[in-house]
Amino acid sequence: MARAPIALLLTLALPVQALTFQTRMEEVQWSVDGDKFECRLTQPVSGYGDAVFVRRAGERPVFELRAWNNLMRPGQAQLYNDAPMWQPHARARLLGYTAVADDQIVIRVPQQQAGQMLAGLADGLHPTIQRAAWANATESVRVVVSSVGYQQAWLDFQKCSAGLLPMNFDQVSNSVVSFASGGTHLSASAKQLLDTALEYIQADEEITGIVLEGHSDNVGNRLDNRELSRQRALAVREYLLERGVEEELFSMRFHGDRYPVASNRSEDGRAKNRRVTLKLDKS
Repeated sequence: MARAPIALLLTLALPVQALTFQTRMEEVQWSVDGDKFECRLTQPVSGYGDAVFVRRAGERPVFELRAWNNLMRPGQAQLYNDAPMWQPHARARLLGYTAVADDQIVIRVPQQQAGQMLAGLADGLHPTIQRAAWANATESVRVVVSSVGYQQAWLDFQKCSAGLLPMNFDQVSNSVVSFASGGTHLSASAKQLLDTALEYIQADEEITGIVLEGHSDNVGNRLDNRELSRQRALAVREYLLERGVEEELFSMRFHGDRYPVASNRSEDGRAKNRRVTLKLDKS
């Protein structure tokens, strides 16, 4: 019962005329490439560009549609998993809408919808993007990702994903190491976080600097709090130095209680303020 309104919505919303880009069944090709930082599952779409599922380290896959020559008008495109002709009893499944950009990467689909697209491929459906054409708003452009050969491609993609680092650059560069009240020693959870960040730091040869910024809550006087923030930053630096990070990469700042990220009126807020932030610079 739940699928009937979706099918009806698609019937009403999709223009009658559509310029369709879809690779012939016998010519469909998937490729998987990547490294420790990112894996890509790609299908060229004949006449249009590349449909790419991208999985960065520490994240779930997203989807990108890359055009050789974008024929879609910027705006909201409809995204759905379409039923192929050899599944006559299957219904199209509307996934929502996604923004079309006037760029080489026409569409970026976030993790949740990309996961639904992958699930559709596993069920033999065809993820499809449809949007009004540049030349004629009464016509539309439809780009179809074929499910032919997907099962083996997915296994290869999973194998690549298994080799990804646990965190990516953005995640490591926003790491926050927490401390107990008045404390300067690293907890077990803080060490675990730094060990995970260390895997990335050691793998990325383009890193040119590591910035540590120490902070405290507002308990005590300003001078003592600044010293606490300094000791905390030093504790993080020493931990990473002991594990082989080069000393010249580090720069440190100590702010005491000057820059809270939460209210110091509650214990929870004070706990969030007792921290060292780690940021990475790269060439």
